[in-house]
Amino acid sequence: MGFSIEQLQAFVAAAEQGSFSAAARHLRKAQSVVSVAVNHLEIDCGVALFDRSARSPVLTPAGQALLADAQAILHRCDEMRSSAAALNQGLESRLALAVDAAIPLESLVQTLRGFEQTFPHLELELLNPTSSDVAQLVSTGRVDLGVMFEQEFYPRGFHFKGIGHVEVLALAGPSHPLAALDSVGLADLEQYRQLMATTRAMHFSRQPELKGGRSWRVESQYGILALLREGFGWAYLPRHFVQDALERQEVKQLALGFQQVNIQTGIDLIWSRDKAPGPAGRWLIDSLSSAAASAAPGSTHG
Repeated sequence: MGFSIEQLQAFVAAAEQGSFSAAARHLRKAQSVVSVAVNHLEIDCGVALFDRSARSPVLTPAGQALLADAQAILHRCDEMRSSAAALNQGLESRLALAVDAAIPLESLVQTLRGFEQTFPHLELELLNPTSSDVAQLVSTGRVDLGVMFEQEFYPRGFHFKGIGHVEVLALAGPSHPLAALDSVGLADLEQYRQLMATTRAMHFSRQPELKGGRSWRVESQYGILALLREGFGWAYLPRHFVQDALERQEVKQLALGFQQVNIQTGIDLIWSRDKAPGPAGRWLIDSLSSAAASAAPGSTHG
Protein backbone atom coordinates (compact mmCIF):
# COMPACT_ATOMS: atom_id res chain seq x y z
CA MET A 1 0.00 0.00 0.00
CA GLY A 2 1.97 3.01 -1.29
CA PHE A 3 -0.43 5.92 -1.12
CA SER A 4 0.94 9.46 -1.05
CA ILE A 5 0.24 12.56 1.01
CA GLU A 6 -1.25 14.20 -2.09
CA GLN A 7 -3.74 11.33 -2.42
CA LEU A 8 -4.77 11.67 1.21
CA GLN A 9 -5.16 15.43 0.80
CA ALA A 10 -7.41 14.91 -2.22
CA PHE A 11 -9.52 12.30 -0.37
CA VAL A 12 -9.96 14.42 2.75
CA ALA A 13 -10.69 17.58 0.77
CA ALA A 14 -13.32 15.81 -1.35
CA ALA A 15 -14.98 14.37 1.76
CA GLU A 16 -14.93 17.67 3.67
CA GLN A 17 -15.84 19.94 0.73
CA GLY A 18 -18.58 17.66 -0.63
CA SER A 19 -17.40 17.33 -4.24
CA PHE A 20 -14.29 16.89 -6.37
CA SER A 21 -14.73 20.33 -7.91
CA ALA A 22 -14.96 22.01 -4.50
CA ALA A 23 -11.95 20.00 -3.34
CA ALA A 24 -10.00 21.14 -6.40
CA ARG A 25 -10.79 24.79 -5.63
CA HIS A 26 -9.82 24.24 -2.00
CA LEU A 27 -6.49 22.65 -2.94
CA ARG A 28 -5.96 25.02 -5.90
CA LYS A 29 -5.54 22.15 -8.30
CA ALA A 30 -7.32 20.97 -11.41
CA GLN A 31 -10.36 18.79 -10.80
CA SER A 32 -8.82 16.03 -12.91
CA VAL A 33 -5.78 15.97 -10.60
CA VAL A 34 -8.01 15.50 -7.54
CA SER A 35 -10.14 12.81 -9.22
CA VAL A 36 -7.05 10.86 -10.36
CA ALA A 37 -5.48 11.10 -6.89
CA VAL A 38 -8.63 9.70 -5.25
CA ASN A 39 -8.87 6.94 -7.88
CA HIS A 40 -5.27 5.91 -7.25
CA LEU A 41 -5.86 5.94 -3.48
CA GLU A 42 -8.84 3.62 -3.94
CA ILE A 43 -6.67 1.29 -5.98
CA ASP A 44 -3.89 1.37 -3.38
CA CYS A 45 -6.35 0.73 -0.53
CA GLY A 46 -8.36 -1.86 -2.43
CA VAL A 47 -11.71 -0.29 -1.52
CA ALA A 48 -14.11 2.25 -3.00
CA LEU A 49 -14.02 5.44 -0.96
CA PHE A 50 -16.86 7.26 -2.74
CA ASP A 51 -20.16 6.24 -4.28
CA ARG A 52 -20.25 8.20 -7.55
CA SER A 53 -23.72 7.13 -8.68
CA ALA A 54 -25.33 10.35 -7.46
CA ARG A 55 -24.67 13.89 -8.70
CA SER A 56 -22.22 14.48 -5.88
CA PRO A 57 -19.86 11.80 -4.54
CA VAL A 58 -20.91 10.24 -1.24
CA LEU A 59 -18.58 8.45 1.15
CA THR A 60 -18.99 4.68 1.20
CA PRO A 61 -18.89 2.87 4.56
CA ALA A 62 -15.23 2.10 3.86
CA GLY A 63 -14.60 5.75 3.04
CA GLN A 64 -16.23 6.85 6.28
CA ALA A 65 -14.11 4.39 8.23
CA LEU A 66 -10.85 5.53 6.60
CA LEU A 67 -11.54 9.27 6.65
CA ALA A 68 -10.57 9.71 10.31
CA ASP A 69 -7.29 7.84 9.70
CA ALA A 70 -6.50 10.02 6.69
CA GLN A 71 -7.25 13.19 8.66
CA ALA A 72 -5.05 12.01 11.52
CA ILE A 73 -2.14 11.28 9.16
CA LEU A 74 -2.40 14.73 7.59
CA HIS A 75 -2.53 16.35 11.04
CA ARG A 76 0.63 14.50 12.04
CA CYS A 77 2.32 15.66 8.82
CA ASP A 78 1.36 19.26 9.60
CA GLU A 79 2.73 18.89 13.11
CA MET A 80 5.99 17.48 11.76
CA ARG A 81 6.38 20.42 9.39
CA SER A 82 5.69 22.84 12.25
CA SER A 83 8.16 21.06 14.53
CA ALA A 84 10.84 21.10 11.82
CA ALA A 85 10.29 24.82 11.31
CA ALA A 86 10.60 25.45 15.06
CA LEU A 87 13.83 23.43 15.23
CA ASN A 88 15.22 25.28 12.23
CA GLN A 89 14.45 28.63 13.85
CA GLY A 90 15.98 27.66 17.19
CA LEU A 91 14.95 29.19 20.51
CA GLU A 92 12.13 31.71 20.46
CA SER A 93 13.03 35.34 21.15
CA ARG A 94 9.70 35.88 22.92
CA LEU A 95 6.73 33.89 24.15
CA ALA A 96 3.15 35.08 24.63
CA LEU A 97 0.93 33.40 27.25
CA ALA A 98 -2.76 34.20 27.84
CA VAL A 99 -4.26 33.22 31.20
CA ASP A 100 -7.98 33.54 31.92
CA ALA A 101 -8.52 36.51 34.21
CA ALA A 102 -10.50 34.33 36.63
CA ILE A 103 -7.63 31.85 37.10
CA PRO A 104 -5.25 32.87 39.91
CA LEU A 105 -1.75 33.66 38.65
CA GLU A 106 -0.47 32.42 42.02
CA SER A 107 -1.03 28.87 40.76
CA LEU A 108 1.53 29.48 37.97
CA VAL A 109 4.18 31.35 39.97
CA GLN A 110 6.40 28.35 40.67
CA THR A 111 6.44 27.35 37.00
CA LEU A 112 7.08 30.94 35.88
CA ARG A 113 9.99 31.20 38.31
CA GLY A 114 11.55 28.09 36.80
CA PHE A 115 10.90 29.51 33.34
CA GLU A 116 12.69 32.75 34.28
CA GLN A 117 15.73 30.82 35.50
CA THR A 118 15.84 28.54 32.44
CA PHE A 119 15.30 31.26 29.83
CA PRO A 120 16.59 34.45 31.49
CA HIS A 121 16.87 36.43 28.24
CA LEU A 122 13.56 35.44 26.68
CA GLU A 123 10.80 38.07 26.62
CA LEU A 124 7.51 36.85 28.10
CA GLU A 125 4.21 38.57 27.35
CA LEU A 126 1.40 37.69 29.77
CA LEU A 127 -2.22 38.55 28.92
CA ASN A 128 -5.29 38.14 31.17
CA PRO A 129 -8.44 37.97 29.00
CA THR A 130 -11.59 35.89 29.50
CA SER A 131 -11.62 32.20 28.51
CA SER A 132 -13.32 32.88 25.17
CA ASP A 133 -10.66 35.45 24.31
CA VAL A 134 -7.89 33.08 25.41
CA ALA A 135 -9.04 30.58 22.80
CA GLN A 136 -9.38 33.26 20.15
CA LEU A 137 -5.90 34.63 20.84
CA VAL A 138 -4.40 31.15 20.46
CA SER A 139 -6.46 30.45 17.33
CA THR A 140 -5.27 33.61 15.59
CA GLY A 141 -1.64 33.14 16.63
CA ARG A 142 -1.62 36.26 18.80
CA VAL A 143 -0.35 34.15 21.72
CA ASP A 144 1.58 30.89 21.79
CA LEU A 145 -0.14 29.23 24.75
CA GLY A 146 -3.36 29.72 26.68
CA VAL A 147 -4.59 28.72 30.14
CA MET A 148 -8.38 28.61 30.41
CA PHE A 149 -11.31 26.76 31.95
CA GLU A 150 -11.88 23.49 30.16
CA GLN A 151 -14.29 23.22 27.23
CA GLU A 152 -16.45 20.19 26.52
CA PHE A 153 -15.24 20.22 22.92
CA TYR A 154 -12.30 21.90 21.21
CA PRO A 155 -12.06 22.62 17.48
CA ARG A 156 -9.78 20.31 15.52
CA GLY A 157 -6.93 22.85 15.37
CA PHE A 158 -6.11 22.73 19.08
CA HIS A 159 -3.97 20.67 21.40
CA PHE A 160 -4.94 20.72 25.06
CA LYS A 161 -3.79 19.29 28.38
CA GLY A 162 -5.50 19.40 31.75
CA ILE A 163 -3.23 21.14 34.26
CA GLY A 164 -5.47 21.51 37.30
CA HIS A 165 -8.90 21.89 38.85
CA VAL A 166 -10.71 24.54 40.85
CA GLU A 167 -13.72 24.21 43.15
CA VAL A 168 -16.91 25.74 41.78
CA LEU A 169 -19.74 27.05 43.98
CA ALA A 170 -23.41 27.68 43.29
CA LEU A 171 -24.09 31.25 44.37
CA ALA A 172 -26.75 33.92 44.62
CA GLY A 173 -27.04 37.37 46.14
CA PRO A 174 -28.00 37.45 49.84
CA SER A 175 -31.46 38.85 49.02
CA HIS A 176 -32.21 36.31 46.29
CA PRO A 177 -35.02 33.82 47.09
CA LEU A 178 -32.66 30.86 46.62
CA ALA A 179 -30.38 32.19 49.36
CA ALA A 180 -33.16 31.70 51.92
CA LEU A 181 -33.50 27.94 51.24
CA ASP A 182 -31.78 25.42 53.53
CA SER A 183 -31.55 22.94 50.68
CA VAL A 184 -31.70 23.85 46.98
CA GLY A 185 -32.89 21.28 44.44
CA LEU A 186 -32.71 21.28 40.65
CA ALA A 187 -36.38 22.24 40.48
CA ASP A 188 -35.59 25.27 42.63
CA LEU A 189 -32.74 26.35 40.36
CA GLU A 190 -34.90 26.00 37.26
CA GLN A 191 -37.37 28.56 38.63
CA TYR A 192 -34.81 31.37 38.54
CA ARG A 193 -32.49 32.98 36.03
CA GLN A 194 -29.05 31.42 35.65
CA LEU A 195 -26.13 33.74 34.89
CA MET A 196 -23.74 31.95 32.55
CA ALA A 197 -20.47 32.58 30.77
CA THR A 198 -20.66 33.07 27.03
CA THR A 199 -18.14 33.37 24.22
CA ARG A 200 -17.77 35.48 21.09
CA ALA A 201 -16.24 32.53 19.27
CA MET A 202 -19.23 30.35 18.47
CA HIS A 203 -17.10 27.31 17.55
CA PHE A 204 -16.26 26.95 21.23
CA SER A 205 -18.78 25.13 23.38
CA ARG A 206 -21.02 27.08 25.72
CA GLN A 207 -22.33 25.94 29.08
CA PRO A 208 -25.56 23.94 28.83
CA GLU A 209 -28.66 25.51 30.30
CA LEU A 210 -31.02 23.95 32.80
CA LYS A 211 -34.57 23.26 31.68
CA GLY A 212 -36.66 26.35 31.10
CA GLY A 213 -34.00 28.35 29.31
CA ARG A 214 -34.14 31.21 31.81
CA SER A 215 -30.60 32.49 31.48
CA TRP A 216 -28.52 35.56 30.86
CA ARG A 217 -25.13 35.06 29.24
CA VAL A 218 -22.27 37.30 30.33
CA GLU A 219 -18.82 37.48 28.78
CA SER A 220 -16.73 37.77 31.94
CA GLN A 221 -16.74 36.23 35.40
CA TYR A 222 -16.54 39.75 36.80
CA GLY A 223 -19.77 40.66 35.06
CA ILE A 224 -21.49 37.57 36.44
CA LEU A 225 -20.33 38.42 39.97
CA ALA A 226 -21.58 42.01 39.63
CA LEU A 227 -25.04 40.80 38.57
CA LEU A 228 -25.08 38.21 41.37
CA ARG A 229 -24.50 40.91 43.96
CA GLU A 230 -27.54 42.79 42.63
CA GLY A 231 -29.83 39.75 42.75
CA PHE A 232 -30.29 39.21 39.01
CA GLY A 233 -29.95 35.43 39.28
CA TRP A 234 -27.74 32.57 40.44
CA ALA A 235 -24.52 31.19 38.97
CA TYR A 236 -21.63 28.76 39.27
CA LEU A 237 -18.29 30.51 39.92
CA PRO A 238 -14.84 29.38 41.15
CA ARG A 239 -14.39 29.56 44.93
CA HIS A 240 -11.09 31.46 44.77
CA PHE A 241 -12.70 34.06 42.50
CA VAL A 242 -15.58 34.82 44.88
CA GLN A 243 -13.86 34.24 48.25
CA ASP A 244 -13.64 37.95 49.10
CA ALA A 245 -17.27 38.51 48.11
CA LEU A 246 -18.31 35.56 50.29
CA GLU A 247 -16.41 36.93 53.29
CA ARG A 248 -18.05 40.33 52.80
CA GLN A 249 -21.43 38.55 52.53
CA GLU A 250 -22.06 40.13 49.12
CA VAL A 251 -22.99 36.68 47.78
CA LYS A 252 -24.09 33.47 49.44
CA GLN A 253 -23.20 29.87 48.66
CA LEU A 254 -26.27 27.79 47.86
CA ALA A 255 -26.68 24.48 49.70
CA LEU A 256 -27.33 22.08 46.81
CA GLY A 257 -29.39 19.16 48.08
CA PHE A 258 -28.50 17.01 45.04
CA GLN A 259 -24.72 17.57 45.26
CA GLN A 260 -22.89 15.36 47.75
CA VAL A 261 -19.31 16.27 46.73
CA ASN A 262 -17.58 19.50 45.79
CA ILE A 263 -18.04 20.56 42.16
CA GLN A 264 -14.77 20.76 40.26
CA THR A 265 -14.01 22.32 36.89
CA GLY A 266 -10.80 21.72 35.00
CA ILE A 267 -8.14 24.15 33.86
CA ASP A 268 -6.64 23.45 30.44
CA LEU A 269 -3.45 24.49 28.72
CA ILE A 270 -4.08 24.95 24.99
CA TRP A 271 -1.94 25.60 21.93
CA SER A 272 -2.43 25.51 18.17
CA ARG A 273 -1.72 22.47 16.01
CA ASP A 274 -0.64 24.83 13.24
CA LYS A 275 2.15 26.46 15.25
CA ALA A 276 4.43 23.99 16.96
CA PRO A 277 5.94 25.34 20.21
CA GLY A 278 9.64 26.11 20.21
CA PRO A 279 11.99 24.96 22.98
CA ALA A 280 10.71 27.52 25.50
CA GLY A 281 7.06 26.83 24.72
CA ARG A 282 7.64 23.07 24.99
CA TRP A 283 9.41 23.59 28.34
CA LEU A 284 6.40 25.51 29.64
CA ILE A 285 3.98 22.82 28.42
CA ASP A 286 6.03 20.04 30.00
CA SER A 287 6.49 21.95 33.28
CA LEU A 288 2.81 22.79 33.71
CA SER A 289 1.88 19.20 32.84
CA SER A 290 4.41 17.80 35.32
CA ALA A 291 3.19 20.15 38.05
CA ALA A 292 -0.39 18.99 37.44
CA ALA A 293 0.65 15.33 37.55
CA SER A 294 2.52 15.85 40.83
CA ALA A 295 -0.39 17.69 42.44
CA ALA A 296 -3.06 15.24 41.32
CA PRO A 297 -1.83 12.07 39.62
CA GLY A 298 -4.10 10.99 36.79
CA SER A 299 -5.93 14.33 36.57
CA THR A 300 -4.55 15.42 33.21
CA HIS A 301 -6.32 14.77 29.94
CA GLY A 302 -5.77 15.56 26.30
